[in-house]
Amino acid sequence: MATVRIPRKLVEFILLGPIDDRRQLQETPILGDVWIAFADKPEQPQDLLIGPYQTQPAGLVAADLACRLEMRRGKAPEADIAYLQGIVAARLTLSDVLLHVLPMTHWWRAERIEGGLLDGYDAGRIAHIVDYLIETAQVLIDAPRSASRRKPETGTVLTSRERLIALAGIIHWASTGPSSRSRSSRVPSPAEALGKLLGQIRGDAVAERLLALDWTNIRLPSPDDAALVWQVSLNRRAVPALEKSIPAVKADAARTLFNVSCKEIVWAVVDSGIDAKHPVFQDGVGNSRVKDSYDFSKIRQIISLDNLNEMTRRKRVAELLNESLANPPTADEAVAHLKELAEDARKNRPVHWGQVEKFVKLKTDTPPRSEHGTHVAGIIGADQGKAEERGFQSGMCPDIRLIDLRVLARTEADTEFSVIAALQFLRHLNERNRFMSVHGVNLSLSIPHDVRNYACGRTPVCEECERLVDSGIVVVAAAGNHGYKSFETLDGSFDSYAAFSITDPGNAEGVITVGATHRHWPHTYGVSFFSSRGPTGDGRMKPDLVAPGERIEGPLPEANWGQMDGTSMAAPHVSGAAAMLMARYSELIGRPRRIKEIICNSATDLGRERSFQGHGMLDVLRAFQSV
Repeated sequence: MATVRIPRKLVEFILLGPIDDRRQLQETPILGDVWIAFADKPEQPQDLLIGPYQTQPAGLVAADLACRLEMRRGKAPEADIAYLQGIVAARLTLSDVLLHVLPMTHWWRAERIEGGLLDGYDAGRIAHIVDYLIETAQVLIDAPRSASRRKPETGTVLTSRERLIALAGIIHWASTGPSSRSRSSRVPSPAEALGKLLGQIRGDAVAERLLALDWTNIRLPSPDDAALVWQVSLNRRAVPALEKSIPAVKADAARTLFNVSCKEIVWAVVDSGIDAKHPVFQDGVGNSRVKDSYDFSKIRQIISLDNLNEMTRRKRVAELLNESLANPPTADEAVAHLKELAEDARKNRPVHWGQVEKFVKLKTDTPPRSEHGTHVAGIIGADQGKAEERGFQSGMCPDIRLIDLRVLARTEADTEFSVIAALQFLRHLNERNRFMSVHGVNLSLSIPHDVRNYACGRTPVCEECERLVDSGIVVVAAAGNHGYKSFETLDGSFDSYAAFSITDPGNAEGVITVGATHRHWPHTYGVSFFSSRGPTGDGRMKPDLVAPGERIEGPLPEANWGQMDGTSMAAPHVSGAAAMLMARYSELIGRPRRIKEIICNSATDLGRERSFQGHGMLDVLRAFQSV
């Protein structure tokens, strides 16, 4: 029997109710994006982020989950469980979430569930709940939205637990598919497909398959057990937020008039990697200004609790040790390090970044995965030298030093967890040195925000950015390239500008969020059509300002040059401006909120809506003159 895909429309209906009488928030600890992911691919595990409850250590949550899975399966969980400060990542099936994660949640205790999830729910009661939901949904599907539409009977009020049970049962039923399927070759419309699916779902079949799960041999919490988990979200994908733009923001004039040198400033670029061998990153004696390179795309394999298993450890060592590492340990040392990192969770210890560094620090000449990071780094710190004869300009800070943190590869490894790990590592570098060894970070990447899952600016990556700002590091992020979108309505599809389209981590309050404008004629063309618009979902003004982001000339790997577009190209202009301010006025080092205030208040008004342009266009010269 084939798997059936459950559409988002039905998932939201089950969780929240009909559109005319819909709850705005669902009360279960499993957020909407998780349900939608499981519904789209019911038979597959999903990569999840688990938020600890209140002050519970993430290591304790990770160790407890691993113990539950191991007890259940009689072997190492193989869920790739890993933890960072304040977050746990795990690759879990829906049954794993139902049987093991839910009993760890605060919601479980608030619902006062004393037995299992299905305690008090027999097959008949489950079938009744499912049939009621499906019958109600069928009324809405059969009658198009209109003033004369029949309203469904509303005699039953379902609890969040009952809605969770029904949706979990339907997804589990879908993972094996209905007992019979149509042989028609015609592709149905979305409405026809949903109507047909509703006709196939039977409460008794859903109840039978849900009850067939092995609900025995699971560890239920005692009344004295503290809640460990607050909520579960999807480990979201991170993607890139994709000529002579430096004069447009007056960086060259500020450099000359104020005699600015950024050679004592270090800027991190969290991206796809920098080609440190490119001539524009060489200093006056031929050494690369890319100080260090780190690869966080494999952080899960490094700090996973799966490494408690010896066979897994040795397999991981073979994958992790390669000629690109700067200071590779021996195979035996690597096995010991992975074991120690895995044991840290069970000993309630934070991540040992010194051990992690052995597996993530690369030789700086390691080729990048794509051209994106090199181009971004060039806008911040390219030094053209004699290349100016070809008509190119230097970057914002031609003598700045750079740190290369790689998280983007356009693969499933490009996750929010990897970005968070890179940001926490930056804090570690500053704490280790007891002084500001990293002054700022550029995040030219985009993670779409779903308002039903988290309050705006409160997602895991946004929270980590706030901690980074609080530690004294300037954080600059691209606004995203979702300013122009296609929309589907009952009257058809149309294209238009999209408000509230700022992406994470640009939604974070303390981050300097940058939209894009034309590189030559910003007053004429205003904000680029693709640049994400504000305000944020909770009503704050974003973007903070705009900078050139169209057809920006910059370095590409292997000593090449080329143009790229996007808010990814706008953000590094602002990173460079912040670095220049710290280089000229050292008292601003460690004061990212003051730097943000100076840059925003000195921006040039383009005469556009604040939700489009923020404070206006970056003006480095005016920023210097205002201090």
